[in-house]
Amino acid sequence: MGPSAIERRKIAVITGTRATYGYNRGIIKLLHESQAVDMELIVTGMHLLKEYGLSFHEVERDGVPIAARVDMMIGGDTPTAWAKSLGVAIQSFSQVYDMLRPDIVLVSGDRGEMLAATMAAAYMNIVVAHLQSGDLSGHIDGSARHAITKLCHIHFPACDDSTLRVEKMGEEPWRIFNVGAPQLDEVIHGRKLDPSSLANMLALKLGEPILIVLQHPVLAEVGQTRDQMVETMEAIKRARQQTLVIYPNVDAAGQEIIDVIRQYEHLPFVKAVSNLDREVFLSLLTVGSALVGNSSCGILEAPSFKLAAVNIGNRQRGRLQASNVINVDHDCDRIFEAIEKAVGDESFKIQLDHCVNPYGDGKSSERVVKILSEIPIDHRLLDKQMTY
Repeated sequence: MGPSAIERRKIAVITGTRATYGYNRGIIKLLHESQAVDMELIVTGMHLLKEYGLSFHEVERDGVPIAARVDMMIGGDTPTAWAKSLGVAIQSFSQVYDMLRPDIVLVSGDRGEMLAATMAAAYMNIVVAHLQSGDLSGHIDGSARHAITKLCHIHFPACDDSTLRVEKMGEEPWRIFNVGAPQLDEVIHGRKLDPSSLANMLALKLGEPILIVLQHPVLAEVGQTRDQMVETMEAIKRARQQTLVIYPNVDAAGQEIIDVIRQYEHLPFVKAVSNLDREVFLSLLTVGSALVGNSSCGILEAPSFKLAAVNIGNRQRGRLQASNVINVDHDCDRIFEAIEKAVGDESFKIQLDHCVNPYGDGKSSERVVKILSEIPIDHRLLDKQMTY
């Protein structure tokens, strides 16, 4: 049942990584300030892990109250440990929902903790809304994203391509709202640090190329994770440009990537960090020369900064891309060549100058909050019908 005319609508927002907090930051701020709804922030996943920087502190610094914390990681760096952690997450989310009694749960993207949060809510007859539904991701992430789509009740795709994909999945058109990518709101309007202050903070030399490495494990290729990261870091070693390497998300084999990073930290031009606050990270994109790895940031945020993205491997396979992306395999030679192109090719730099981001206009958060605040919560919304 939805809230009465007197009750304020309760919207629970799930954040599990620095990236998903970045997706939701503008939405969270607007919901927190809204007079029409109560926002309940649920923190989980890598936010709560010391080895990944305890990034929930960024939420606290933003002055947003945390309604609940879902500890889900049982320890271990294997697919078995990750699967067991998702089971723990489903149980924990169920307990939290029973305590908070949200009317709507807002999830985002394609990660396992979002699937767990969605499953618990759907089976408790709670409305689920999904940011960035219909996008394409490689390996298990793509399957998780589309599983969330089939379980949730409100779809927020980020572009026309994703909207059409959600429709093809049999979702009713009235449930689908093409709002753009909310993380671009901060990219376009958010505060950025002064470049000199940022350079002092991260020990960077402005005026020289700056490479940013952000690479995550791919579950379907988990046995190749270490070798794949070695290929990337060998290309970085050959490029000999100042490089900031950011630790990956918490996933099976993520520790192997961290172990490889540590083997290259002795290089005088390589610096590694476990986590960066969103403001610092976005500021870094304003001074970077190329983003190297397989992060969705290269697809979603980087085009707005006219920043080259050397996209490695299959993790972003099939996703709508702007002209800033250079796609390569996990091969040291090819990665090195792509870095050289991104940093030194004048014709590619001209191409970057004309790059247009297809994912948003900086007003997505406002659209999302308006829909979440006003959509009728009734039997029609909860009782899904397939169109095929």
